[in-house]
Amino acid sequence: MARGDELLSLTDISKLAGVSRQTAQRWHKAPAQHEKNKKPVLPSALKKVAADLEVEVPEAAEDSTRPKYPRRVVEAFLKGIGYMNQDGSLVEEVQQKGGGRWLPVRPTIDPTGTGRKPKLRYYVPHVAQELNYSSTEALEQARSKDRIPDPDGHDELFRPFWYIETLEQHTKDRGQRRRKAEPEEEPDGHDEAGRPYKLL
Repeated sequence: MARGDELLSLTDISKLAGVSRQTAQRWHKAPAQHEKNKKPVLPSALKKVAADLEVEVPEAAEDSTRPKYPRRVVEAFLKGIGYMNQDGSLVEEVQQKGGGRWLPVRPTIDPTGTGRKPKLRYYVPHVAQELNYSSTEALEQARSKDRIPDPDGHDELFRPFWYIETLEQHTKDRGQRRRKAEPEEEPDGHDEAGRPYKLL
């Protein structure tokens, strides 16, 4: 069996990610749905990554008491949510992240990306930096006023992310809008051939 196909239990996953087994259990379970909510039931975070990678999850994963997932699915998931670096090592800052909603320190590797060069997900702190906002709060204010493009997607933990192409296009468009908004200076006069000139 190839290392990527090695099956990991929730206990194995919790050790690999440096989280509690309860957190690993949450990643395995489908998100809670309200009874009145007519939307289709969403897959669990781990099952979504498996589907994106087109990796079959063994029937053991359907058993809520002792599920198991292929290592490559787990590693792709952990890289996607910002817990694991590209080389497979655990992100150092995860150990000090504390409670509450945590955002990745660096752009993460999108598990849905294909090809040699991984596609990166940019989260709010990275977007603020890329677009030269002074803080994430300033970026969020701009978002509330529709001055920032909509996210390209939401990750397995429902956090918004953008791709660099979207941010680069936004920067380019913003520069063009600014140039159009700047009034052209009137010349001080025209020479005999009708060419404009400015007085020094």
